[in-house]
Amino acid sequence: MKYIVFPHHVKVENKKIKTYGIIAINKIIPIKVIKDVSTDYEAIRKFVKGLNEDKVELVHLEDMLEDYYYDNVWVIIT
Repeated sequence: MKYIVFPHHVKVENKKIKTYGIIAINKIIPIKVIKDVSTDYEAIRKFVKGLNEDKVELVHLEDMLEDYYYDNVWVIIT
């Protein structure tokens, strides 16, 4: 499994915002697409790099994303 970051736009209150998602690829076939993970390219790039280095299986991706959101939102709130 390989993960890549992809940019896209979402509309929030009539404004277009650039955000980044993750595509999970098995060999050359996209298996899962998760949109709007983060607007912070560097943070999501590092997260995806870690997923690839640790060879995270797709079954664990949701838990990893939950940890990512917890860690990043907690930093913003505190």
